[in-house]
Amino acid sequence: MRFFSYAILIIGMLLASSLVGCTSNKALNLMPTPVIYQNSQIDPFAHLTPELKSSQTHVFYATNRAPKTSEPGAGYGNKLDSIVHLGKATIRMGTPDIDWDDLHESSLSSTAINSLPLTLEAINEIAVFSAQNISADNIMTPELRAFVDAINADLALAIDKEIMVYVHGTKVDFINATILTAEIDHFAGRDFVGLAFAWPSHQNILFYLSGTDVRRALNSTRDLQSLLVLLAKYTDAKHINILSYSAGGRVASKALFEMRQAYSEMSPEELKENFRLGSVVFAAADVEVDKFLFRLPDISDLADQVVITVTDDDNALKAAKKYMHGEVRAGTSEAERLEEYFIVNNQLSNVEIIDVSRGQEIRGFDITGHHYWYRHPWMSSDIIFLMRTNLPPHRRGLSSTELEGIWYLAEDYPEKIKNAAETELKGQW
Repeated sequence: MRFFSYAILIIGMLLASSLVGCTSNKALNLMPTPVIYQNSQIDPFAHLTPELKSSQTHVFYATNRAPKTSEPGAGYGNKLDSIVHLGKATIRMGTPDIDWDDLHESSLSSTAINSLPLTLEAINEIAVFSAQNISADNIMTPELRAFVDAINADLALAIDKEIMVYVHGTKVDFINATILTAEIDHFAGRDFVGLAFAWPSHQNILFYLSGTDVRRALNSTRDLQSLLVLLAKYTDAKHINILSYSAGGRVASKALFEMRQAYSEMSPEELKENFRLGSVVFAAADVEVDKFLFRLPDISDLADQVVITVTDDDNALKAAKKYMHGEVRAGTSEAERLEEYFIVNNQLSNVEIIDVSRGQEIRGFDITGHHYWYRHPWMSSDIIFLMRTNLPPHRRGLSSTELEGIWYLAEDYPEKIKNAAETELKGQW
């Protein structure tokens, strides 16, 4: 009987593996052009200087993955390390024979011209630190200072003097985390500083379903919190934005909750002034809704704006509910009314929900799946515009619903988002 039950469990997990996962192991290609740029009405790259018009770009990273080997630049594997590694990753967009003109054309085309591959070309580790020592006055080693100086040098050149920290989901390796960070930065006009927080998930969904990678996520929160403190204390960033995805929502929500508890003596105003957290996004969050709502008031205290995206048809979150304790996930329409009721009752005026399934009958299509926030041209436009501007929903081209704090993408969203970009950025992007 025990063997039979175990076999059923394994079969269920294997079935779920075809449904669940924050990414796949396929080759990584440039994401579809956001609708805001289609037909080249807006060119986010027009302001770039010649040296920045390159098919190569870079992002920073912080990872508690252990290095694969002792060789410099060999990359990071799946083992959890006791320290955080900091550095810079170089990403190529397209094959070596692709030049800027080719990348520029592909980035603004409404139809896929070529499927441009994305590759991690180089890793340069600059420093390490221990989360246990982040509050010490003498933490700034020469290496840490070099890392911070490199970020500040990029901020000095950026139009949008902000840092975006991307927290990935499960079934993701270090390469994927840095590449997706680079994509968001690229489509935002390469105007802010991108930083990937790469926690040590495995590339097999069974590690998540069995609870191993859930524990990995929860054990990474102190490192993320320490990174945010480091960036706030030593960089010149006007704001630090956080974009979390799927299981990354577990990491980000718990880290911010713990951060609020660690600084309980501060008022919300003091927290915002000291840590400068701008927009915090929970895209397709794979977090049990009761846990998420318990943490939400503390997250609201820290951030200028909190954004939750939901859809009515996310196979990954449906499978997570089915195979992982049967609890509703924060990133589903099923959780929307609970979230809306909680937000209103607790007067969390800086928290918004974007229901990407609303309006589907009039639009003629739903926005579904688990990757919609960057693969669907409408939703990726909002995420990118938000990361670039930190604007509230009514100034980003979103439409309000009859429910307080819930927004959606109406049938005229493409026109609205283009008008919003022209109005808010005054043609400068």
